[in-house]
Amino acid sequence: MITSMKENTGMLAELERNAGMFTALEKPEVLSLLTAAALYLLLITGIWFTYKGQMQNMITRIRMRNRLKARKRKQRPDSALEKHLRKVLSAALNKSIEPRKYIILSVTLFGCILIAGLRSASSASAFLMALLLTFMPYLMLRVRVETVRRKSSYEGEKLISEFLCQYRICEYNIYKTMEQVILLSEGTKITGKLMFKLLLELRNTGDPQVIKDAAERFAYGINTNWSRMLANSIRVAAESGINVSLALEDILIQLREARQIFEERKRLNAESVRMVVFLAPVMYLGTIIMSVQYLGIPLSQLIRNQFYTEQGFLLILLIIFLFLINLALIEIINNQRFDY
Repeated sequence: MITSMKENTGMLAELERNAGMFTALEKPEVLSLLTAAALYLLLITGIWFTYKGQMQNMITRIRMRNRLKARKRKQRPDSALEKHLRKVLSAALNKSIEPRKYIILSVTLFGCILIAGLRSASSASAFLMALLLTFMPYLMLRVRVETVRRKSSYEGEKLISEFLCQYRICEYNIYKTMEQVILLSEGTKITGKLMFKLLLELRNTGDPQVIKDAAERFAYGINTNWSRMLANSIRVAAESGINVSLALEDILIQLREARQIFEERKRLNAESVRMVVFLAPVMYLGTIIMSVQYLGIPLSQLIRNQFYTEQGFLLILLIIFLFLINLALIEIINNQRFDY
């Protein structure tokens, strides 16, 4: 027992001596590193103070060159693909990005997925997988655009009414009118955002072509007849200052007429919805009950004939398929964009 305690004490003493040696070895290394860092810092500071003017001039020239390149890119006309992507990105995102950046990101994503897929699949499968995954963001953007269009179309009557009112209050100043509509209008959450983007673009330019492109992007975000007429009225007023109150009144009158037609169509379609959703399943269950109760067909035999025979299974598939088609048609009719 005493021997083991002595051995443990000796081991602890040896560990302490080794730790002291390591500490003694580490201190000079740390000091040398700190000294080297201080010398490099002094060298960099001296170079900066010596050549400060030349470095600032070089940085200024680089910035000016980048600004000139950016200005040339802005003046260069967009291709058909870039114009389409600009419209989609502007309508789908709160803060749109440049089409060129989106294309670069898409190509980079395609390359990464293709390289990763070639390790575990054939070249054709990897290419197809990379192509599908690259197009997924674009498809999501298009779904977002269609959702925004459908929701924003129902804000047309409120937007045009408030726009016409503020247009008269602001003495036919289109820019002040848009500002007041964005600030005061209620129930126009989506169209208000689109108009805010349009106002920012109109404030930053006086070029008729740029104004026309901005108005087209606004109309594209809603994609209705009334949005195109409103965008055209805003474009004309911004370019030449012409009074477009009569055009706005005409849009509002047509929207009110369209509202009446929409409510009538909704009332007429309500009966069709009830027939498809409730009457069709009830009639199918009723035929089963009548077959069992009045024709004396056992329920087990009826189920076997319906699902375990070729004719019966084909018939139930046809019934379900037609039922789903009716539901889809009703959804398409009821969820149409509000327009005239």
